[in-house]
Amino acid sequence: MVVLGIDVHKHTHTTVAVDQVGRQLGQRTVRTNDEGCTQLLGWARATWRSDRNQRLWAIEDCRHVSGRLERVLLAAGERVVRVPPKLTAVHRRATRTRGKSDPSTRSRWPAPRWPTRPARGRPRPRLPRPEAAHRPP
Repeated sequence: MVVLGIDVHKHTHTTVAVDQVGRQLGQRTVRTNDEGCTQLLGWARATWRSDRNQRLWAIEDCRHVSGRLERVLLAAGERVVRVPPKLTAVHRRATRTRGKSDPSTRSRWPAPRWPTRPARGRPRPRLPRPEAAHRPP
């Protein structure tokens, strides 16, 4: 069995195919128009020529974005399941890092300019942290 997991976006659909043990078998990104949906279906049929019951399409449930792809796949007789975004949110949170991740975007932005003159006014007093201020004996 091959599971084709699809991450849907407004302009592209990214598909990753995995086998029963989770090994990645292939990846493809297509546009969200009819031609892209047909290309994706053709790629899956050409790569995994087995019975269509051996292919399962797992689509992130964003119906306003994934509706066209779902209709194309169902009309072709493919098996389709919707995956609630809530189930993938935990994984996204766990893999998220702070800051920019795209090197091309990072290099386009200038380095931040920090003020070189001292701040005006009095410095703020440092208050004790709540956990350090009142500890039980």
